[in-house]
Amino acid sequence: MEQNNDQWGERDLHQFRAVLPKVSRLEMEQATHETQCEERWKTCFQRLTDVEKGLMRIESRMMAMGGTVILFLAGVLVTLLNTLG
Repeated sequence: MEQNNDQWGERDLHQFRAVLPKVSRLEMEQATHETQCEERWKTCFQRLTDVEKGLMRIESRMMAMGGTVILFLAGVLVTLLNTLG
């Protein structure tokens, strides 16, 4: 059973033409999806940067408060030792 090459070629061409609009639509949807995801990631990274800045500010304040408490307690200890001694 010999097959006609022209028949297969026409059939393939017909299938290609039927699939081409679907492929184009999928490519467009993929490009749109990538653009949207890129914007979302930019937003997420900006928010993470803002959170990191806030945490650094809180950490700095905590260190300052800790130093203040240590100095206060050291002063109280020195005062007690001088008063009792």
